[in-house]
Amino acid sequence: MTDIERFNLYWLNHAMTAPVASAEQYYYDAHTKKFFTERSGVLFDMVDLPLTAPASERLVERLAGIDAETSEIVEIPRLNIRDKVSVQLLFLSKFPGIIHEEKLRLAAEQQQDAQGFVLDKLDAMDPVLFPLSGYWEDFKLKTIQYYLEKFTGIIGITLKMF
Repeated sequence: MTDIERFNLYWLNHAMTAPVASAEQYYYDAHTKKFFTERSGVLFDMVDLPLTAPASERLVERLAGIDAETSEIVEIPRLNIRDKVSVQLLFLSKFPGIIHEEKLRLAAEQQQDAQGFVLDKLDAMDPVLFPLSGYWEDFKLKTIQYYLEKFTGIIGITLKMF
């Protein structure tokens, strides 16, 4: 995986694991082939820099028609708590008998509507879990990519982000 692919997947991970109740909205524009965020009426690019006119004005106009079948802008879906729990439990199932297995399962099952996953903080739970964090990062990014491909297939768009 290239650095650009990894960056895109981390941005998508951030977008898809944002709290469901968050006011931020995350989008992909098939016309420009770029991701962007809307926060408090302001549009931001992937590195969190505000988009400037005239590009931002065109996007605002096009966002007004997002519900039309011909819209080339798609809102990035978010994982709900149940989805986040499922992803984490699936990951943990690949390591039966791992140290602190029950503690990790319980933490995953108690996932809140918060940014990211509980398992993102593996090394903070216990430093002995640090070696597992690399596996978690790879699994998480591949899972985010799977969810996104599944979503784009359902709505019938081709998402060429890499």
